[in-house]
Amino acid sequence: MKTRNTFSTTLIYVFLTALCLIWLLPVVSTLLVAFKTPAEYMNTKFYELPKSFYIINNLKEVFSYYRLQINFMNSFIYAASGVVFCVLLSSTAAYAVTKLKPKGSFFIFLLIYSGTIFPFQLYLIPLLRTYNFLNIYNTKFGMVLLYSAICTPFATFLYRGYFMNLDNQIMQAAMIDGCGPAGIFFRIYLPQLKPPTAVVALFQGMWIWNDLLFGMILSSGENVRPIMVAVAQSTGTGGGKIPVMMAGVIFTSIPTILLFILLRNYFIKGFSMQSGLE
Repeated sequence: MKTRNTFSTTLIYVFLTALCLIWLLPVVSTLLVAFKTPAEYMNTKFYELPKSFYIINNLKEVFSYYRLQINFMNSFIYAASGVVFCVLLSSTAAYAVTKLKPKGSFFIFLLIYSGTIFPFQLYLIPLLRTYNFLNIYNTKFGMVLLYSAICTPFATFLYRGYFMNLDNQIMQAAMIDGCGPAGIFFRIYLPQLKPPTAVVALFQGMWIWNDLLFGMILSSGENVRPIMVAVAQSTGTGGGKIPVMMAGVIFTSIPTILLFILLRNYFIKGFSMQSGLE
């Protein structure tokens, strides 16, 4: 029996190791290609080690020719603003429907959450016509407004689950002491929202950063378009210099990696609370 368990455990570890290697293959190949010159890339296999340290030159071309730093800052503004507004809107909405419970609170929550039911492609034509009518097409304000609104339904769902696990006795004690609904939220509940906020910030921040669909449809100028649209457009210019493109991909991946590293502890705690492990 012990031998059989050891064999099963070994098979599981081998299987998981193989999956890990398969997952890492595109990442490693991207890094290897980014260090090569265009000529070296054309004359070697993608998995061969680079013979030169050419990534600095590739990054210089990314900044000088493709000017991805402009779109990088655009996406940084959209991600930061979208996450901040999304957290404020969704946390207060979840607080209202779970703790204040106005008439029809569950219907209000379903109305908000319905924004996640339909595919995003259904929003494109109405959004485009509305943006043109309001004259906010190809503006940073329009992009921030979109990302703040479209991330709110899912974030409200997460916050609602977290609020439902919080004891109402704290709120009742605060109300006896004369604290109003706004004071209870900002003084008592908001400091406790770090774990779910980390989950919201990571998921929504990464989604905004990696968005291609809405960025391509609702923006047209270099000073407005997000980074992923610029990366997609650059693949058809400059002679198709793959090492330069891979260097640009690495450059654009840095913020999401740093975000996960900074929020990983709160992220794990937030998910454990959602699943009832604590």
